[in-house]
Amino acid sequence: MSARNHAGRKALLACGLLMTLLLPPQALADPYPARAVTVTVGYGAGDNMDLLVRMLAERAAKKLGQPIVVANKPGAAGAVELTTLAHEKPDGYQIGAVLDTALARLPVQHKLAYKLQDFEPVLQFSSGSAGIVVQASAPWKTLPDLIRYAKAHPGAVTYATTGPGSTMDVAFQFMKDKAGVDWIHVPYSTARQGLTAVLGGHVTAAVGTTQWVNEVRTGKLRLLAVLGEHRMKAFPEAPTIRELGYDFAADNASVLVAPRGTPRDILARLNDAFRQAMEDPEYLRLATSIQAEKVYRSGDELKPYLAQVQSDFAKTIADLRIPTDFTSAKSD
Repeated sequence: MSARNHAGRKALLACGLLMTLLLPPQALADPYPARAVTVTVGYGAGDNMDLLVRMLAERAAKKLGQPIVVANKPGAAGAVELTTLAHEKPDGYQIGAVLDTALARLPVQHKLAYKLQDFEPVLQFSSGSAGIVVQASAPWKTLPDLIRYAKAHPGAVTYATTGPGSTMDVAFQFMKDKAGVDWIHVPYSTARQGLTAVLGGHVTAAVGTTQWVNEVRTGKLRLLAVLGEHRMKAFPEAPTIRELGYDFAADNASVLVAPRGTPRDILARLNDAFRQAMEDPEYLRLATSIQAEKVYRSGDELKPYLAQVQSDFAKTIADLRIPTDFTSAKSD
């Protein structure tokens, strides 16, 4: 090889190296996703959220071209999952499915190892109302019946939720304050555990998302009321607690989030894959069967929505004078 050719080759190699160094980091990385993505679910296996996410993940994986692994991390109404997720690497390989309560409401009441701003919303994929159920054989035909019984028997009525500070728990605290009753909260890690406790006679009532639909339809449980803004189409006979004189309403948004700092192009890939999965006929049939309404919000739409949920909830807590970890600290 001549000296001139050798020098020319070295110059080309040097130019190529220089151009490589000038490329942005994302251009050097493997295209996302290059491996499996994990979605954690903040509730138990077999709970409604788990069923929805597993079906969505299977279909979204086909759009992404990589497997999506679903892992359950139940506990503290979703706070256990988010505590871990907040500290994961923001590279799109660890995302979480959770209710807006865990993201926006729990940090208002409790000192947690995360805050709402620690997450990047991907999308909302469903919305649902919570309901209050008792054994079908119980003597209470309506929620006013249960409240009258609680007034006459202080401390005798117990209610199950998935954790302190959840929307369901605060709804019962709201009614406790307004009606002047004394009932006892019994938290469980999963909604299914709470329903099992009601069916077994271990607690009086359970309040939660529509995990109870099948038991109500088969006559094992009785739906007394719902917590949402409107009555449920599937159970129009069950009033809202607002209709019964308790000015409280909250629907539950099911959302996907990623750790703060996850690149926008990765969030967009995830959003597109899961949004397309939401149109799958089998997924829509599942959602209908468990009374989970198909509601889509993009990540950009979710940010102000979640901020408003948090603001409204903080006002409710303040109006009710419900003690929080923060007010307790101030009084110490």
